[in-house]
Amino acid sequence: MPLSEIWLRMAAVKGVNGARAKEYLAKTADSALLDPQALLNAVLTPRQHHLYRRCSPGELESARRWLAQPGHHLLAINDARYPRRLAALDCPPPALFIAGDPACLETRQLAMVGSRQYSLYGKQWGDYFASQLAAASLTITSGLALGIDGVCHRAALAAGGKTGAVLGCGIGYGYPRQHCRLAAEIVAHEGALVSEFLPYAPPLAMNFPFRNRLISGLSMGVLVLEAAIKSGSLVTARCALDQGREVFALPGPLGSPSSAGTHWLIRQVSAPWRTS
Repeated sequence: MPLSEIWLRMAAVKGVNGARAKEYLAKTADSALLDPQALLNAVLTPRQHHLYRRCSPGELESARRWLAQPGHHLLAINDARYPRRLAALDCPPPALFIAGDPACLETRQLAMVGSRQYSLYGKQWGDYFASQLAAASLTITSGLALGIDGVCHRAALAAGGKTGAVLGCGIGYGYPRQHCRLAAEIVAHEGALVSEFLPYAPPLAMNFPFRNRLISGLSMGVLVLEAAIKSGSLVTARCALDQGREVFALPGPLGSPSSAGTHWLIRQVSAPWRTS
């Protein structure tokens, strides 16, 4: 089985630890001597083996057709273009699908995330920070979701900067539909769309925690602009803390539900003076 098919099949399995694959491949300098089964045994759990074998020929062929299009890339963990910040995580994905410029992922990145149901206050400051930071040569990374994510992507582009979008589905799926034009603009302006899922994988709820860890993992820090207490943005913030990244939070109006999550984050870092 060619190594390219191994990466595609691994992409169909959630939670595969790419660090194990990189460690195994580092011991095999000559790719002609690579034992695919030994690689799989070194990387996959028994349950992951089962899911790996279930990847259908149709899924593989669809992925190959997507990769054959201009500007589409598959970066395996042993590829020199694989983002170094991501490769340094404890459990990086074994491969990434990229639409756009892979070099964008090696630039200095700040993640900006927030609520889908944003306020005018959140939009105002999302616009401000994204445009100012993009103009200062920081790449703005977010999740292409409706709401604050879209605000930040657009502000970075309007400032003439770069932005990257990490998806919780396959890039070819085109989700959310309302942001298909925005996704095309990101690619056209030397940015990148990023996913660890096969190109036409649907946006299942279980995918988004995986997406969130990539948003923080690619970045030097995470700025949370607006977030309710149960917002997925707080998941991204927790991932960032686990990964040793900086976390910033924008305070909002007192009593605002859309700022309750950012206020909670601020309390976490201002609490050491408490004795109980």
